[in-house]
Amino acid sequence: MNVLNRIVVIVLILAAMIVIPLGLMFPEQAEYALRYGADVVAANLKWLNSLDQTAQIGVRLLLAAVGMVIFFVGLLFLALEVIRLRRSTVRLRDGSGSLMMDGVSENLAYHIDLLPDVLRVRPKVRSKGKSVRVSLYVETAPGVSVLEKSNEIRAVAHEVIEEQLGLQVDGEVSVVLKPAALPKVRPSDKRPPKKAEPQLEEPPLATLPPVEPLPEVPPRVVPPTVEPPRTAFQSFEREPEPAAFPPPLESVEPEGSESEIIEVKSPKEPGESEH
Repeated sequence: MNVLNRIVVIVLILAAMIVIPLGLMFPEQAEYALRYGADVVAANLKWLNSLDQTAQIGVRLLLAAVGMVIFFVGLLFLALEVIRLRRSTVRLRDGSGSLMMDGVSENLAYHIDLLPDVLRVRPKVRSKGKSVRVSLYVETAPGVSVLEKSNEIRAVAHEVIEEQLGLQVDGEVSVVLKPAALPKVRPSDKRPPKKAEPQLEEPPLATLPPVEPLPEVPPRVVPPTVEPPRTAFQSFEREPEPAAFPPPLESVEPEGSESEIIEVKSPKEPGESEH
């Protein structure tokens, strides 16, 4: 059906490309061609009318039959183009049974989705009776090798369909890859490449003579200090320190009546004399 569609479309395009420009560029010749076609139709009608009634009816029935055949053939092609009948099952390769098409699609989607760098997979499987035609639409991670990933997906699809499910693949498995979009880089993130700084060669280090170890010095021995013996008259008591403040004043009350003057005496400091 695809081949027929292409043939019809190519013929129509060629006819439009040739007839329409020629009719616009040469209108007199176009009119002559139309008049010639009309004269041919008029001559055929004249010949048809000259026949007797029985022959005329036979010719008209023949023309009607040809027209109806053309009409039904066109209607059939139109129905096949608009309404595509899809088979829900496919026959196994050894002819022992059939398999649902939904199961084939689910198995393909499950096994291909397990591959690394595969984000989404949408299988499209069509039954051809004894074989299947497979198309895979796969979205992969950015930066993946398209050629290697396509071969890997095609190999997995053949393994699942032919070895696990026991089906026959019609032709090659069609793989359409769509890498995910790369993140956009803002102008502020673009930095000029750093220039390589010249590396300065360090001068070779001067070789120094080996250092001889110093001789070991024996540790210095300090004799212990000996205290002289103490005598019996030496006192180990410390002398009392002078008080920071003088002792409080003592009041002396003389004998006599209470109305007498009380003389207050303060203690004498050492070194003072009485006056």
